Amino acid sequence: MDINQLKYFIAIVENDLNLSIASKKLHISQPALSKYIIKFEEEEKVRLFERNHGRLTRLTPAGENFYANALIVIEKHDTLMSEFREHGSLIKGTVKIGIPPLILTVLFTEVMADLIRLNPDIRFIIVEKGAFELRRMLLLDELDLAVLLHPTNLNELLFKEEIIREDELSAFMSTDNPLAVNKTIAWTDLRGKDLAVFNETFMIHHQLMGKFKSIKMEPKISLMSGSWDFLLEVTRTSSFITILPAPIKEHFSFRDVREVPFEKPISWQVVMTYRQKSHFTRIEEYTIDSIRRYFKEKKKIESLTNE
Repeated sequence: MDINQLKYFIAIVENDLNLSIASKKLHISQPALSKYIIKFEEEEKVRLFERNHGRLTRLTPAGENFYANALIVIEKHDTLMSEFREHGSLIKGTVKIGIPPLILTVLFTEVMADLIRLNPDIRFIIVEKGAFELRRMLLLDELDLAVLLHPTNLNELLFKEEIIREDELSAFMSTDNPLAVNKTIAWTDLRGKDLAVFNETFMIHHQLMGKFKSIKMEPKISLMSGSWDFLLEVTRTSSFITILPAPIKEHFSFRDVREVPFEKPISWQVVMTYRQKSHFTRIEEYTIDSIRRYFKEKKKIESLTNE
């Protein structure tokens, strides 16, 4: 079992032995995930799971021991690779940061520009994808840190989460929309209205679906997209209403689009998350600390050499 397969095993355990859920979060097929485990058990002549009619029911004693050791191995592996990269490059190196497109535009334009400008010897790689894909990459150690929305549903024993910005979701619509004259609107005011929302790869989509379900309302989703500026654009000359974080109003200049807050808004909590480990490289510590201080202490980004 290689290091990635070890992570697959951990993912199965942390998702209550549900292969379907684990495979979706890992973005691999359920048969492939099952095959990894069966192959390992056959090759090592050991059973990791108890089964009932082919369904995983619980860990065997050997499986419990293997899980405990697997967590240690993953941490040691991360430390080994971090130390190797750090000593090999001194203060030169690469930091891979996952940020959803909306959050990148709304919150991280200045942050990333300053990090890159002030540290020419550090390569900052920005992975711009939806929250679900970034979460999968974080689980497989394909990212050094990610910026996601709360809740992330990550194991708090394995990942550290820090809230760096709190705000609310608002409705955005054409100034000609009848609801645009309201100071605030209720969620039920959207009943039967044409909604343009983020697609399923974005956490906001699932937050909205959860909200509508909680009030027993079937929303009229007329359009879905992964582009926040497109969602805003379509509201200008149509009856479409889109729902986005309130700070987005600071990043467009459409006079014919209006933001209307909700009476009972959904909280928009942005978190910086990264794996819990005993050793961070100097570059990792610098990046995490710089982002933390920028958002929580309102301090400008400084170069690593000035830290």
